[in-house]
Amino acid sequence: MANTASTMNPFDLPELRHRISRFFSVKDAVACALVSQSWADDFISVIWFKIDFDVHPRFADLSPDIVSKHGHLIRIVKNAKTPRQAHALANEGVHSLRELRAETSISAIQHEQVYEIVARNNPSLEHLYLFARTATSILLESPTHSVVVSALIPSSSGTRRTSPLKTLRLKYQRLTHDDLIAILQACPKLYELRLGHTAVVGKPTLPFQHEYLKVLGSSLDSLFQVPQHAHSLLSYFPSMTTLAAFSYTQGSLRPPATMVKEEISRYCPQLTGYYLEDSARTIVPTFLTDIVSDVEVVCFLYHHLSLKIINAILLHHSTLKNIKHFNQQTNFDLEKDELGVVTDHFKESGKHLQLIPRYCPALKEFDLPGHEMDMDEVELGTWVCKDLKTLRVRIKGLDTKEKILMAIALWRKGCWQRWQEKAGMAVEAMDDQDPADMSIEARVARHLLKFDKLWSVWLGYQTWNPI
Repeated sequence: MANTASTMNPFDLPELRHRISRFFSVKDAVACALVSQSWADDFISVIWFKIDFDVHPRFADLSPDIVSKHGHLIRIVKNAKTPRQAHALANEGVHSLRELRAETSISAIQHEQVYEIVARNNPSLEHLYLFARTATSILLESPTHSVVVSALIPSSSGTRRTSPLKTLRLKYQRLTHDDLIAILQACPKLYELRLGHTAVVGKPTLPFQHEYLKVLGSSLDSLFQVPQHAHSLLSYFPSMTTLAAFSYTQGSLRPPATMVKEEISRYCPQLTGYYLEDSARTIVPTFLTDIVSDVEVVCFLYHHLSLKIINAILLHHSTLKNIKHFNQQTNFDLEKDELGVVTDHFKESGKHLQLIPRYCPALKEFDLPGHEMDMDEVELGTWVCKDLKTLRVRIKGLDTKEKILMAIALWRKGCWQRWQEKAGMAVEAMDDQDPADMSIEARVARHLLKFDKLWSVWLGYQTWNPI
Protein backbone atom coordinates (compact mmCIF):
# COMPACT_ATOMS: atom_id res chain seq x y z
CA MET A 1 0.00 0.00 0.00
CA ALA A 2 2.87 2.35 0.81
CA ASN A 3 4.46 1.80 -2.57
CA THR A 4 1.16 2.44 -4.34
CA ALA A 5 0.63 5.68 -2.45
CA SER A 6 4.15 6.88 -3.11
CA THR A 7 3.89 6.34 -6.86
CA MET A 8 0.37 7.75 -7.32
CA ASN A 9 0.18 10.64 -9.75
CA PRO A 10 -1.51 13.63 -8.01
CA PHE A 11 -3.45 14.30 -11.21
CA ASP A 12 -5.19 10.96 -10.71
CA LEU A 13 -7.20 12.61 -7.93
CA PRO A 14 -10.45 14.02 -9.42
CA GLU A 15 -10.74 16.61 -6.63
CA LEU A 16 -7.27 18.00 -7.41
CA ARG A 17 -7.90 18.04 -11.17
CA HIS A 18 -11.14 19.91 -10.61
CA ARG A 19 -9.44 22.59 -8.49
CA ILE A 20 -6.52 23.00 -10.88
CA SER A 21 -8.78 23.20 -13.95
CA ARG A 22 -10.08 26.59 -12.83
CA PHE A 23 -6.66 28.13 -13.49
CA PHE A 24 -6.18 26.69 -16.99
CA SER A 25 -6.51 28.55 -20.28
CA VAL A 26 -8.97 27.19 -22.83
CA LYS A 27 -6.09 25.94 -24.98
CA ASP A 28 -4.55 24.02 -22.07
CA ALA A 29 -7.95 22.69 -21.00
CA VAL A 30 -8.54 21.27 -24.48
CA ALA A 31 -5.21 19.45 -24.32
CA CYS A 32 -6.04 18.02 -20.89
CA ALA A 33 -9.53 16.97 -21.94
CA LEU A 34 -7.98 14.77 -24.65
CA VAL A 35 -5.97 12.74 -22.12
CA SER A 36 -8.84 10.49 -21.05
CA GLN A 37 -12.56 10.46 -20.37
CA SER A 38 -12.04 11.07 -16.65
CA TRP A 39 -9.87 14.08 -17.42
CA ALA A 40 -12.42 15.33 -19.94
CA ASP A 41 -15.08 15.32 -17.21
CA ASP A 42 -12.99 17.83 -15.22
CA PHE A 43 -11.67 20.05 -17.99
CA ILE A 44 -14.63 20.24 -20.37
CA SER A 45 -16.32 22.83 -18.13
CA VAL A 46 -13.33 25.18 -18.58
CA ILE A 47 -13.70 24.97 -22.37
CA TRP A 48 -17.38 25.89 -22.27
CA PHE A 49 -17.30 28.31 -19.34
CA LYS A 50 -16.98 31.52 -21.41
CA ILE A 51 -18.08 32.16 -25.00
CA ASP A 52 -16.92 35.45 -26.49
CA PHE A 53 -18.11 35.64 -30.09
CA ASP A 54 -15.41 38.18 -30.92
CA VAL A 55 -12.86 35.54 -29.92
CA HIS A 56 -14.82 32.37 -30.78
CA PRO A 57 -16.97 33.28 -33.84
CA ARG A 58 -17.18 29.61 -34.93
CA PHE A 59 -19.31 28.75 -31.91
CA ALA A 60 -22.31 29.80 -34.00
CA ASP A 61 -21.45 26.97 -36.44
CA LEU A 62 -21.70 24.18 -33.86
CA SER A 63 -24.48 21.66 -34.33
CA PRO A 64 -27.53 22.02 -32.04
CA ASP A 65 -26.82 18.54 -30.63
CA ILE A 66 -23.39 19.59 -29.35
CA VAL A 67 -24.78 22.78 -27.82
CA SER A 68 -27.61 20.79 -26.24
CA LYS A 69 -25.08 18.43 -24.66
CA HIS A 70 -22.67 21.02 -23.27
CA GLY A 71 -24.64 24.28 -23.19
CA HIS A 72 -25.46 23.86 -19.50
CA LEU A 73 -21.75 24.47 -18.80
CA ILE A 74 -21.74 27.97 -20.31
CA ARG A 75 -21.66 30.71 -17.68
CA ILE A 76 -20.55 33.82 -19.60
CA VAL A 77 -21.56 34.98 -23.11
CA LYS A 78 -20.12 38.16 -24.61
CA ASN A 79 -20.63 40.01 -27.91
CA ALA A 80 -23.57 38.02 -29.25
CA LYS A 81 -24.30 40.45 -32.08
CA THR A 82 -25.75 38.57 -35.06
CA PRO A 83 -28.93 36.54 -35.67
CA ARG A 84 -26.85 33.36 -36.15
CA GLN A 85 -25.16 33.87 -32.79
CA ALA A 86 -28.49 34.51 -31.05
CA HIS A 87 -29.94 31.42 -32.73
CA ALA A 88 -27.08 29.25 -31.42
CA LEU A 89 -27.66 30.50 -27.87
CA ALA A 90 -31.43 30.00 -28.12
CA ASN A 91 -30.77 26.27 -27.68
CA GLU A 92 -32.57 24.96 -24.60
CA GLY A 93 -29.31 23.45 -23.39
CA VAL A 94 -28.09 26.98 -22.56
CA HIS A 95 -29.88 27.58 -19.28
CA SER A 96 -27.36 28.49 -16.55
CA LEU A 97 -25.78 31.76 -17.71
CA ARG A 98 -24.41 34.18 -15.13
CA GLU A 99 -23.49 36.92 -17.62
CA LEU A 100 -24.93 37.82 -21.03
CA ARG A 101 -24.04 40.64 -23.44
CA ALA A 102 -26.20 40.63 -26.53
CA GLU A 103 -27.49 42.80 -29.40
CA THR A 104 -31.28 42.98 -29.63
CA SER A 105 -32.27 45.17 -32.56
CA ILE A 106 -31.06 43.77 -35.89
CA SER A 107 -34.34 41.95 -36.58
CA ALA A 108 -37.59 41.01 -34.90
CA ILE A 109 -36.48 37.37 -34.81
CA GLN A 110 -33.20 38.23 -33.10
CA HIS A 111 -35.05 40.46 -30.62
CA GLU A 112 -37.39 37.58 -29.76
CA GLN A 113 -34.58 35.03 -29.44
CA VAL A 114 -32.43 37.23 -27.21
CA TYR A 115 -35.30 37.70 -24.79
CA GLU A 116 -36.02 33.97 -24.88
CA ILE A 117 -32.41 33.45 -23.78
CA VAL A 118 -32.84 36.04 -21.02
CA ALA A 119 -36.09 34.46 -19.81
CA ARG A 120 -34.63 30.94 -19.73
CA ASN A 121 -31.54 32.06 -17.83
CA ASN A 122 -32.97 34.71 -15.52
CA PRO A 123 -32.93 32.42 -12.45
CA SER A 124 -29.10 32.42 -12.70
CA LEU A 125 -28.27 35.70 -14.51
CA GLU A 126 -26.25 38.12 -12.40
CA HIS A 127 -24.99 40.49 -15.13
CA LEU A 128 -27.02 41.47 -18.19
CA TYR A 129 -26.07 43.92 -20.96
CA LEU A 130 -28.55 44.41 -23.80
CA PHE A 131 -27.59 46.83 -26.54
CA ALA A 132 -28.69 48.02 -29.95
CA ARG A 133 -26.90 49.68 -32.78
CA THR A 134 -26.74 53.47 -32.72
CA ALA A 135 -30.34 54.56 -32.92
CA THR A 136 -32.25 57.70 -33.85
CA SER A 137 -35.37 58.76 -31.98
CA ILE A 138 -37.45 57.13 -34.74
CA LEU A 139 -35.68 53.80 -34.33
CA LEU A 140 -36.24 53.93 -30.59
CA GLU A 141 -39.96 53.68 -31.30
CA SER A 142 -39.46 50.34 -33.06
CA PRO A 143 -40.39 47.07 -31.30
CA THR A 144 -36.84 45.79 -31.54
CA HIS A 145 -35.69 48.58 -29.22
CA SER A 146 -38.29 47.88 -26.53
CA VAL A 147 -37.30 46.01 -23.37
CA VAL A 148 -39.39 42.87 -22.82
CA VAL A 149 -39.90 43.29 -19.10
CA SER A 150 -41.48 39.87 -18.51
CA ALA A 151 -38.25 38.17 -19.64
CA LEU A 152 -36.36 39.79 -16.76
CA ILE A 153 -38.82 38.62 -14.09
CA PRO A 154 -38.33 35.00 -12.98
CA SER A 155 -41.45 32.89 -12.52
CA SER A 156 -42.13 29.26 -11.72
CA SER A 157 -45.56 27.69 -12.22
CA GLY A 158 -47.12 31.12 -12.24
CA THR A 159 -45.41 32.18 -8.98
CA ARG A 160 -43.28 35.29 -9.18
CA ARG A 161 -39.77 34.92 -7.75
CA THR A 162 -36.90 37.35 -7.32
CA SER A 163 -33.95 37.63 -9.69
CA PRO A 164 -30.26 37.34 -8.66
CA LEU A 165 -29.41 40.15 -11.12
CA LYS A 166 -26.68 42.47 -9.80
CA THR A 167 -25.80 44.49 -12.90
CA LEU A 168 -28.15 45.64 -15.67
CA ARG A 169 -26.98 47.70 -18.65
CA LEU A 170 -29.32 48.85 -21.40
CA LYS A 171 -28.03 50.81 -24.39
CA TYR A 172 -30.28 52.34 -27.06
CA GLN A 173 -33.36 50.73 -25.51
CA ARG A 174 -36.81 51.97 -24.58
CA LEU A 175 -39.08 51.31 -21.60
CA THR A 176 -41.64 53.08 -19.43
CA HIS A 177 -41.27 54.14 -15.81
CA ASP A 178 -43.65 51.35 -14.79
CA ASP A 179 -41.53 48.86 -16.77
CA LEU A 180 -38.44 50.03 -14.91
CA ILE A 181 -40.22 49.75 -11.56
CA ALA A 182 -41.34 46.19 -12.38
CA ILE A 183 -37.74 45.23 -13.15
CA LEU A 184 -36.45 46.89 -9.99
CA GLN A 185 -39.08 45.11 -7.88
CA ALA A 186 -38.04 41.76 -9.33
CA CYS A 187 -34.32 42.45 -8.74
CA PRO A 188 -33.81 43.33 -5.07
CA LYS A 189 -30.06 42.54 -5.35
CA LEU A 190 -29.48 44.95 -8.24
CA TYR A 191 -26.36 46.95 -7.43
CA GLU A 192 -25.66 48.77 -10.72
CA LEU A 193 -28.01 50.12 -13.40
CA ARG A 194 -26.70 51.76 -16.58
CA LEU A 195 -29.11 53.39 -19.02
CA GLY A 196 -26.97 54.47 -21.96
CA HIS A 197 -29.07 56.44 -24.43
CA THR A 198 -32.08 54.57 -23.08
CA ALA A 199 -35.41 56.36 -23.03
CA VAL A 200 -37.53 55.97 -19.89
CA VAL A 201 -40.90 57.43 -20.90
CA GLY A 202 -44.29 58.15 -19.37
CA LYS A 203 -45.10 58.61 -15.70
CA PRO A 204 -45.12 56.01 -12.92
CA THR A 205 -48.50 54.95 -11.56
CA LEU A 206 -47.08 54.07 -8.13
CA PRO A 207 -44.19 55.43 -6.06
CA PHE A 208 -41.22 53.11 -5.60
CA GLN A 209 -37.75 53.08 -4.05
CA HIS A 210 -35.00 50.50 -4.50
CA GLU A 211 -33.06 50.40 -1.24
CA TYR A 212 -30.06 48.39 -2.47
CA LEU A 213 -28.85 49.95 -5.74
CA LYS A 214 -25.62 51.91 -5.40
CA VAL A 215 -24.57 52.83 -8.96
CA LEU A 216 -26.70 54.62 -11.58
CA GLY A 217 -25.50 55.60 -15.04
CA SER A 218 -27.42 57.75 -17.51
CA SER A 219 -27.22 60.92 -19.56
CA LEU A 220 -27.65 64.28 -17.82
CA ASP A 221 -30.64 65.02 -20.04
CA SER A 222 -32.41 61.88 -18.81
CA LEU A 223 -31.50 62.40 -15.18
CA PHE A 224 -32.37 66.07 -14.94
CA GLN A 225 -35.11 67.01 -17.36
CA VAL A 226 -36.06 70.59 -18.13
CA PRO A 227 -38.85 71.59 -17.61
CA GLN A 228 -39.26 69.43 -14.52
CA HIS A 229 -42.45 67.75 -15.64
CA ALA A 230 -41.01 64.22 -15.77
CA HIS A 231 -40.46 61.89 -12.84
CA SER A 232 -36.86 61.95 -11.63
CA LEU A 233 -34.92 58.69 -11.96
CA LEU A 234 -32.95 59.68 -8.88
CA SER A 235 -36.08 59.34 -6.72
CA TYR A 236 -35.96 55.54 -7.09
CA PHE A 237 -32.52 55.16 -5.51
CA PRO A 238 -32.15 56.71 -2.03
CA SER A 239 -29.09 54.55 -1.22
CA MET A 240 -27.15 55.43 -4.37
CA THR A 241 -23.49 56.30 -3.77
CA THR A 242 -22.14 56.59 -7.35
CA LEU A 243 -23.49 58.59 -10.26
CA ALA A 244 -22.14 58.01 -13.78
CA ALA A 245 -23.40 60.87 -15.92
CA PHE A 246 -22.51 61.81 -19.48
CA SER A 247 -23.39 64.64 -21.83
CA TYR A 248 -22.41 65.43 -25.39
CA THR A 249 -24.21 68.77 -25.47
CA GLN A 250 -21.96 71.65 -26.48
CA GLY A 251 -21.78 74.72 -24.28
CA SER A 252 -22.41 75.15 -20.57
CA LEU A 253 -24.01 72.55 -18.35
CA ARG A 254 -27.68 71.92 -19.01
CA PRO A 255 -29.83 71.58 -16.94
CA PRO A 256 -28.95 74.40 -14.53
CA ALA A 257 -26.52 73.60 -11.74
CA THR A 258 -29.02 74.79 -9.12
CA MET A 259 -31.58 72.23 -10.32
CA VAL A 260 -29.02 69.39 -10.32
CA LYS A 261 -27.85 70.33 -6.83
CA GLU A 262 -31.43 70.45 -5.50
CA GLU A 263 -32.39 67.02 -6.90
CA ILE A 264 -29.21 65.29 -5.71
CA SER A 265 -29.66 66.76 -2.23
CA ARG A 266 -33.33 65.79 -2.18
CA TYR A 267 -33.15 62.24 -3.49
CA CYS A 268 -29.60 60.91 -3.00
CA PRO A 269 -28.06 62.13 0.27
CA GLN A 270 -25.45 59.32 0.26
CA LEU A 271 -24.02 60.21 -3.14
CA THR A 272 -20.23 60.65 -2.97
CA GLY A 273 -18.83 59.18 -6.22
CA TYR A 274 -18.98 60.88 -9.64
CA TYR A 275 -18.03 59.44 -13.03
CA LEU A 276 -18.43 62.45 -15.31
CA GLU A 277 -17.95 62.37 -19.08
CA ASP A 278 -18.74 65.16 -21.53
CA SER A 279 -17.59 66.74 -24.74
CA ALA A 280 -17.72 70.36 -23.56
CA ARG A 281 -15.17 70.07 -20.71
CA THR A 282 -17.63 71.73 -18.31
CA ILE A 283 -19.27 68.98 -16.26
CA VAL A 284 -16.40 68.12 -13.91
CA PRO A 285 -15.52 71.64 -12.68
CA THR A 286 -19.20 72.64 -12.49
CA PHE A 287 -20.16 69.56 -10.46
CA LEU A 288 -17.21 69.80 -8.09
CA THR A 289 -17.40 73.57 -7.61
CA ASP A 290 -21.12 74.42 -7.65
CA ILE A 291 -23.16 71.24 -7.08
CA VAL A 292 -21.74 68.57 -4.77
CA SER A 293 -19.87 68.27 -1.48
CA ASP A 294 -18.03 65.54 0.43
CA VAL A 295 -16.81 63.94 -2.79
CA GLU A 296 -14.93 60.66 -2.35
CA VAL A 297 -14.51 59.43 -5.94
CA VAL A 298 -13.89 61.41 -9.15
CA CYS A 299 -13.51 59.90 -12.62
CA PHE A 300 -13.11 62.02 -15.76
CA LEU A 301 -11.69 62.09 -19.27
CA TYR A 302 -7.94 62.44 -18.88
CA HIS A 303 -7.50 64.60 -21.96
CA HIS A 304 -9.78 67.14 -20.23
CA LEU A 305 -7.40 67.45 -17.30
CA SER A 306 -6.56 71.07 -16.58
CA LEU A 307 -5.59 73.39 -13.75
CA LYS A 308 -9.27 74.28 -13.42
CA ILE A 309 -10.22 70.65 -12.81
CA ILE A 310 -7.33 70.14 -10.36
CA ASN A 311 -8.42 73.20 -8.38
CA ALA A 312 -12.01 71.90 -8.35
CA ILE A 313 -10.83 68.50 -7.10
CA LEU A 314 -8.79 70.12 -4.34
CA LEU A 315 -11.96 71.71 -2.95
CA HIS A 316 -12.71 68.19 -1.70
CA HIS A 317 -9.20 67.47 -0.37
CA SER A 318 -10.42 66.29 3.04
CA THR A 319 -12.80 63.61 1.66
CA LEU A 320 -11.28 62.53 -1.66
CA LYS A 321 -10.40 58.80 -1.65
CA ASN A 322 -10.13 57.88 -5.32
CA ILE A 323 -9.12 59.80 -8.43
CA LYS A 324 -9.20 58.02 -11.78
CA HIS A 325 -9.86 58.60 -15.48
CA PHE A 326 -11.90 56.86 -18.15
CA ASN A 327 -10.00 54.50 -20.40
CA GLN A 328 -10.31 55.85 -23.94
CA GLN A 329 -7.90 53.41 -25.59
CA THR A 330 -9.45 50.58 -27.59
CA ASN A 331 -8.68 47.16 -26.12
CA PHE A 332 -6.51 48.71 -23.41
CA ASP A 333 -5.47 46.05 -20.92
CA LEU A 334 -3.40 46.84 -17.83
CA GLU A 335 -2.30 43.20 -17.62
CA LYS A 336 -1.15 42.63 -21.20
CA ASP A 337 2.39 41.43 -21.74
CA GLU A 338 3.70 44.67 -23.19
CA LEU A 339 4.54 48.14 -22.01
CA GLY A 340 1.66 50.59 -21.71
CA VAL A 341 1.66 53.56 -24.06
CA VAL A 342 2.07 57.07 -22.63
CA THR A 343 -0.34 59.57 -24.19
CA ASP A 344 0.11 62.27 -21.59
CA HIS A 345 -1.00 65.71 -22.77
CA PHE A 346 -0.40 67.07 -19.27
CA LYS A 347 3.34 66.35 -19.02
CA GLU A 348 4.50 69.94 -18.77
CA SER A 349 2.17 70.68 -15.86
CA GLY A 350 2.68 67.44 -13.95
CA LYS A 351 3.84 69.42 -10.94
CA HIS A 352 0.29 70.74 -10.52
CA LEU A 353 -1.15 67.22 -10.41
CA GLN A 354 1.23 66.49 -7.51
CA LEU A 355 -0.95 68.81 -5.41
CA ILE A 356 -3.56 66.04 -5.14
CA PRO A 357 -1.47 63.43 -3.27
CA ARG A 358 0.21 66.24 -1.30
CA TYR A 359 -3.04 67.76 -0.01
CA CYS A 360 -5.54 64.85 0.08
CA PRO A 361 -4.85 62.80 3.25
CA ALA A 362 -7.78 60.39 2.70
CA LEU A 363 -6.61 59.39 -0.81
CA LYS A 364 -6.46 55.58 -1.21
CA GLU A 365 -6.42 55.16 -5.00
CA PHE A 366 -4.36 57.27 -7.39
CA ASP A 367 -5.45 55.64 -10.62
CA LEU A 368 -4.19 57.62 -13.62
CA PRO A 369 -2.42 55.14 -15.96
CA GLY A 370 -2.31 57.77 -18.70
CA HIS A 371 -0.21 60.13 -16.57
CA GLU A 372 3.58 60.11 -16.51
CA MET A 373 5.06 61.44 -13.29
CA ASP A 374 8.49 63.02 -12.99
CA MET A 375 10.35 61.84 -9.88
CA ASP A 376 12.11 65.22 -9.70
CA GLU A 377 8.69 66.80 -9.08
CA VAL A 378 7.51 63.99 -6.78
CA GLU A 379 10.51 64.35 -4.50
CA LEU A 380 9.99 68.10 -4.04
CA GLY A 381 7.08 67.51 -1.65
CA THR A 382 5.54 64.95 0.71
CA TRP A 383 2.54 62.83 -0.19
CA VAL A 384 0.20 63.03 2.81
CA CYS A 385 -1.95 60.08 1.69
CA LYS A 386 -0.36 57.55 4.05
CA ASP A 387 -3.22 55.04 3.56
CA LEU A 388 -2.62 54.81 -0.20
CA LYS A 389 -3.53 51.31 -1.44
CA THR A 390 -3.52 51.58 -5.24
CA LEU A 391 -1.16 53.46 -7.53
CA ARG A 392 -1.39 53.33 -11.33
CA VAL A 393 0.85 55.81 -13.16
CA ARG A 394 3.80 55.87 -15.52
CA ILE A 395 7.17 57.19 -14.35
CA LYS A 396 9.47 59.27 -16.54
CA GLY A 397 12.61 57.23 -17.25
CA LEU A 398 11.00 53.97 -16.16
CA ASP A 399 10.41 53.14 -19.79
CA THR A 400 11.26 49.45 -20.25
CA LYS A 401 9.95 46.20 -18.77
CA GLU A 402 13.35 45.56 -17.24
CA LYS A 403 13.43 48.87 -15.39
CA ILE A 404 9.86 48.44 -14.14
CA LEU A 405 10.59 44.91 -12.93
CA MET A 406 13.72 46.11 -11.14
CA ALA A 407 11.78 48.88 -9.36
CA ILE A 408 9.11 46.37 -8.32
CA ALA A 409 11.76 43.91 -7.10
CA LEU A 410 13.39 46.59 -4.92
CA TRP A 411 9.99 47.60 -3.53
CA ARG A 412 9.10 44.01 -2.71
CA LYS A 413 12.43 43.44 -0.96
CA GLY A 414 11.84 46.54 1.12
CA CYS A 415 8.31 45.33 2.01
CA TRP A 416 9.72 41.96 3.10
CA GLN A 417 12.34 43.67 5.24
CA ARG A 418 9.69 45.86 6.86
CA TRP A 419 7.54 42.81 7.59
CA GLN A 420 10.51 41.07 9.23
CA GLU A 421 11.08 44.09 11.47
CA LYS A 422 7.42 44.20 12.54
CA ALA A 423 7.45 40.46 13.24
CA GLY A 424 10.57 40.80 15.39
CA MET A 425 12.58 38.59 13.07
CA ALA A 426 16.21 38.92 12.10
CA VAL A 427 16.27 41.32 9.16
CA GLU A 428 17.98 39.99 6.05
CA ALA A 429 20.59 42.30 4.58
CA MET A 430 19.62 43.71 1.19
CA ASP A 431 22.80 44.18 -0.80
CA ASP A 432 21.06 45.99 -3.64
CA GLN A 433 19.34 48.61 -1.44
CA ASP A 434 21.89 51.39 -1.27
CA PRO A 435 20.50 54.69 0.12
CA ALA A 436 22.91 56.52 -2.15
CA ASP A 437 21.59 54.75 -5.26
CA MET A 438 20.01 57.51 -7.40
CA SER A 439 18.90 55.29 -10.27
CA ILE A 440 15.30 55.78 -11.33
CA GLU A 441 14.47 52.25 -10.17
CA ALA A 442 15.81 52.86 -6.64
CA ARG A 443 14.13 56.27 -6.38
CA VAL A 444 10.75 54.83 -7.35
CA ALA A 445 11.13 51.91 -4.91
CA ARG A 446 12.00 54.27 -2.04
CA HIS A 447 8.91 56.33 -2.82
CA LEU A 448 6.63 53.28 -2.87
CA LEU A 449 8.02 52.11 0.48
CA LYS A 450 6.69 55.25 2.14
CA PHE A 451 3.20 53.74 2.03
CA ASP A 452 2.75 50.81 4.41
CA LYS A 453 -0.70 49.90 3.03
CA LEU A 454 0.20 50.07 -0.65
CA TRP A 455 -1.02 46.84 -2.20
CA SER A 456 -1.59 47.32 -5.94
CA VAL A 457 1.03 49.00 -8.16
CA TRP A 458 0.99 49.52 -11.94
CA LEU A 459 3.90 51.42 -13.48
CA GLY A 460 3.26 50.61 -17.13
CA TYR A 461 3.66 46.84 -17.15
CA GLN A 462 1.17 44.60 -15.31
CA THR A 463 -0.10 45.01 -11.76
CA TRP A 464 2.11 44.04 -8.83
CA ASN A 465 1.55 43.33 -5.13
CA PRO A 466 4.14 43.52 -2.35
CA ILE A 467 4.22 39.71 -2.01
